[in-house]
Amino acid sequence: MNYKIILLLLLVLGFSGCNYLDVVPDERPTEEDAFKDKNAAERYLYSCYSFMPKERQGANIYQTSEIATTNDLEYLLGTYSASNLGNFTFWSRMYGGIRRCYTLINNVDKVAHMDEELKVIYKAEAKFLIAYYHFILLKAYGPIILAKNEYALDIREGEYPKRSSFDECVNWIAALYDEAFNDLLEKQATTYYGRATKTAAKALKGRLLLYAASPLFNGNEEFYGNNLKDPESNESLMNLKKDPAKWERAYAACLDAVNYAEKNGYTLYKGTPTEEFHYPSDATQWSLRMTFIDRNSNEMIWADTRAEGFYDYQNNATPRHPTDDGASWNNLAPTLASVKMFYSENGLPIDEDPQYFTTKQYYSTGLYDGRATANLHLKREPRFYSWISFHNGWYEMSRDGEKRIVTKYRNEDPHGKGNRSRNYSMSGYLIKKGVGLSYDTRNGFTNYPWPLIRLGELYLNLAEAAIESNKLDIGKEYLNKIRKRAGVPTVDESWANVATLTRDKLRQIVHQERSIELFMEGQFGWDIKRWKVAEQYMGKNPKGMNLNGATDEAFFKETEIELAWKFVGPKNYLLPIQDKEMNINPKLVQNPGY
Repeated sequence: MNYKIILLLLLVLGFSGCNYLDVVPDERPTEEDAFKDKNAAERYLYSCYSFMPKERQGANIYQTSEIATTNDLEYLLGTYSASNLGNFTFWSRMYGGIRRCYTLINNVDKVAHMDEELKVIYKAEAKFLIAYYHFILLKAYGPIILAKNEYALDIREGEYPKRSSFDECVNWIAALYDEAFNDLLEKQATTYYGRATKTAAKALKGRLLLYAASPLFNGNEEFYGNNLKDPESNESLMNLKKDPAKWERAYAACLDAVNYAEKNGYTLYKGTPTEEFHYPSDATQWSLRMTFIDRNSNEMIWADTRAEGFYDYQNNATPRHPTDDGASWNNLAPTLASVKMFYSENGLPIDEDPQYFTTKQYYSTGLYDGRATANLHLKREPRFYSWISFHNGWYEMSRDGEKRIVTKYRNEDPHGKGNRSRNYSMSGYLIKKGVGLSYDTRNGFTNYPWPLIRLGELYLNLAEAAIESNKLDIGKEYLNKIRKRAGVPTVDESWANVATLTRDKLRQIVHQERSIELFMEGQFGWDIKRWKVAEQYMGKNPKGMNLNGATDEAFFKETEIELAWKFVGPKNYLLPIQDKEMNINPKLVQNPGY
């Protein structure tokens, strides 16, 4: 057999770095063992889920312009290439997951003494995952190879697969979500939490079509008019003429997802402080902090149930102990742009609220709970206080018998840089969102399922698609559902006498609302790319406070962080296909700029 054929299938279709039979006993690594009984088949199904990117781990958290961090930075620094992608090797991993799912589909019917209904559900979950893995590839690479079946190992060179057009990819993935929907579980139960459901299939189909309608992928002749073409037909793999009907299609899918989710009992989370964890004492702030941490939340539609690791999100987000560095590494620092992104208490951008401080007043000092802090931290919306830790503000967590601590970020302060070269807040802020109220430096963090899609996003998806398809009142209706839970006035109330709510203005509003509500949930980096505005956020160095300031007045000074962020379009809007893939398959065409 031609060695190039073997390599093609290993790398493009998924054997690279993972044996798809690693769930069977070592002494007999065969498909027969993988499907020998019901328990083996169940283990194999769970292994199909194992290819999902870990959204709260490592590179997925560090590579977002929402924060500045001393950790892995190749994506924000623009140092990745087709020969060295660092942590962003989606291509081989996703196709590996796809192949494993097809193996399940093609073999699960052989399992003896297994209910036929359960076999149907397993196959539906595998189809759901095949669609999901294709979508991850699509948003990262644009047009991709559609793996419509399990390719034979003896495939001929002339039958090598090639990239399909973007629109063909979208239609095929959407149809596969629909097909999976028919046989999926109705809703997550305790014993099935984290597995695919009918609601998740509709929700993710809506997200897919929202992306497909967005400026990066819908009529982007500027980026793709002269490149990214099929090497055989010379036809563009991207649709180069903007099609408004794509927004209508996205709207219909997002509305369908919302209606189905609500019918099945999904609601925006609303909780109240408990006797044990009574901070934040404000009920709205408490609810916002616990939205997806509370295991009883009815907002979670699909979640990653894999346990958080020692070096993952929460230990990196929390302020260090003053006498014991322990596991709190003081590292996930919101940029000043993220801090400014949150609304004023009036539900307006701070630079558009006539009642808020002027830009010249942002860094003057005022009082927060009797302590000096920048005006920029005062008179802000509840999400700001729930999710952002600032100098002389509160961080709600368990430490030394207390349920909250005051954070201080000047150089010699307990949570300041000191003489460290890493593991310090580079901006003078830290993340609170996603950190459990029971977090304790010495006793560990709360383990909870990480949100992959929740009802709040469905409302924002629908609002955006409605506004883009000129259904402005419907867009405002679903924006207001998010705003009401967030404790800010409605869109009309906030913008009365400030601006006319045209479609262009509402587009600005829904983009900012989405960036706030889904802050640090793995959406922002993809959103600013699909909106085709990523240079505005990632093409310049981030800013924070003056870490070397010895006094509050000196600390509260807008200062450029020593990070050389770089983002160039159209190159960085899509990831490159790795060189080794390109060398094996002559039918592959590389993305622009690589």
